[in-house]
Amino acid sequence: HYENFLIANKFTPPDKRQHIENIYAYCRYGDDLGDDAPHPDEVRWRLLDEWEDDLARVYGFPDGVRKISDLPEGVEIVPWSGTGRHPILRAVAETSTAMKIPHEPYWKLIQAFKMDQTKKRFENWEELRRYCYYSADPVGHLFLYVYGHNDQKMRDLADYTCTALQLANHWQDVSRDLDQERIYMPVDEIEAHGYSLKEYLVRSDNEAWRKLMRFQVERAREWFTKGKELWNHIDPRLAVDLVMFTMGGEAILNSIERQGYDTWRKRPTVGRVKQFMMYLRVRRLWKKAQREASA
Repeated sequence: HYENFLIANKFTPPDKRQHIENIYAYCRYGDDLGDDAPHPDEVRWRLLDEWEDDLARVYGFPDGVRKISDLPEGVEIVPWSGTGRHPILRAVAETSTAMKIPHEPYWKLIQAFKMDQTKKRFENWEELRRYCYYSADPVGHLFLYVYGHNDQKMRDLADYTCTALQLANHWQDVSRDLDQERIYMPVDEIEAHGYSLKEYLVRSDNEAWRKLMRFQVERAREWFTKGKELWNHIDPRLAVDLVMFTMGGEAILNSIERQGYDTWRKRPTVGRVKQFMMYLRVRRLWKKAQREASA
C-alpha cells in the first residue's frame, strides 16, 4: 500500500524528500504495470519483464543478467552506471548512487509484482511470508538506505514492521481481495481453525471465522511489537515514520477487534478522530526528532 509513502513524505527532511519521491514513483509505476494496466495478464507480464530488464540496464548489468547472482564470475560492474530509458529509473539511479542503495530491493519488488499475476492463493504461512519478503520488506530496506543505515540487523527488524503492516492491510481487505479472486489467508490456517475454503468463498461469518481472524490479528500485533525495537537504533526522523506506520497498522487491527472480527460485512476503518489524534502525536514526535537531528 504505497499511499504510506505520501503520508511519510509530510514528515520527511527536505534533503531526503526527493529520494523518497523517486522510490515512491518506482513502486507506484511497477505496481500499476502489474495491477492496473488495462491489458491481459500475458501483456502485463511482458511489461514487467521489460521493466526488470530496464532496471538491470540502469544498474549496469550486461545483457541477459537481471540480478547479482546471475553475474558471471570475474565480471565487475559499476553500480548504477547504466543508461535508463525511463525517467523514473534514471531518478532511481541518482537516488541509489547518492544513498548507496543496492539493486536487490528494487529487483525483489518486481518479483512481487510478478507474483501478483500468478499467485492468487497461499497454502500456508511460509508462502505468505515469502510474498511479504518480496512485496513489503524491500520498502523498509529502501527507507533505511535513504537515511544512511546499512545494517542487516536493522533490516531484519524493519521486516517485522513492513510485514505486519501488509498483514494488517490484508485482513482489513479480505472482502475486497476476494472480489479480485485473491485469498491471502493461508489455506492450512483456515482449515486448522475449523473454517473451510468453501465458507471463505461465500464470506460466511461464524465463530470459526472470528477465531481465525483473531489469530491473524494477534500475529500481526506480535510482529508490530517486535519491530518497535528498531525505533531506538535509527535516525530519529526515520523512527517517526516507523511509529506512524505502526500506529496506523495497529489502529486497523484494533478496528477489526472492535467489530468482533467480522470483516466480511463491514470493512474495518480508522475513524477521522483517531486519525487526527495519531497525526497530532506524530507531529509532536517529528518536532522532537528535528531538534535531536539538529543538536
